Formats: sequence, C-alpha cells, structure tokens
Amino acid sequence: MNEEVLTGRWKEMRGTLKSWWGNLTDDDFDWIGGQKDRLIGLVQQKYGYTRDQALNEVDRRLREYDSKFSSTVTDASAKVYELGQNIADKARAAQAAMSSQMERATSYWQEKEFRGMADDLVGLVRRHPVPSLLIALGIGYALARSAFTRDTD
Repeated sequence: MNEEVLTGRWKEMRGTLKSWWGNLTDDDFDWIGGQKDRLIGLVQQKYGYTRDQALNEVDRRLREYDSKFSSTVTDASAKVYELGQNIADKARAAQAAMSSQMERATSYWQEKEFRGMADDLVGLVRRHPVPSLLIALGIGYALARSAFTRDTD
C-alpha cells in the first residue's frame, strides 16, 4: 500500500490499526495522520522493535489489510454484478411476457368483429358479476367527475 492510499484511507483503517497495535493511543493515531514513517517510528518506539522490524511489521499488516479490503471490494462488486444480471433477466422475461400479451390482444382485435367482442364482454360479466358492477360504477364515477370538473372551469 503506497503512502497516498494510506493517507486517503487513514480514517477507515484506524479501528483495524488499533486492534493490531493496542499500545498506540488516539493521540498517537491523530499525530500519525496516515504517514507511514510516523507509524513505523511509533511502532518501533512503543514495542521496542528495531527500525527494520517495525518496517516489516507495518508493511505486513498493511498488505494484510489491503488484501482483505480488495477481496471485500471484489466480493461486493461480484454481488452487485449478479444483482444487475438478475434484474436484467427479470426485465427481459417481463418484456417477453408483455410482448406476448400485446400480440394476443392485437390478434384478438384484428380477428374479432364488434359482435364477437360484445358476446365476449357479456360472457365475462356473467362469469364475474360483482367485479363487473364495481368496475362499471368506478368508470361512471370517473366520467361524472370529469364532466363536473369540465363544467366548473
């Protein structure tokens, strides 16, 4: 992890860094401010490491954090891609179903004459009288309301 990335992610990394180096205080983390050299120096000082030991420890932990973070991002992006694919598949299926319904409706209108459509409507009303009555009342109410609104303008 380079210096710029460390500085940019410093705030989100602080909790993880605290779990690794519990001897570092909040003031220490504020002072470090994402600067790798300062982190190495404090790890060296607080844990009694040599400069090379502190450098190796910090590099190892940052690589560990980086690989964990990148795998999390990869997993999240894979899930987002999968979700997008599912949505696209469902949209295609819905479009195909709607297209099929439109084709059936179009062929119905083309094949039936008015008399045949009227007979179908009568049959539908006989099979479902209550819903048909409610639909008719709703249409009557909407027409009356629109006529009343038009007269008052």
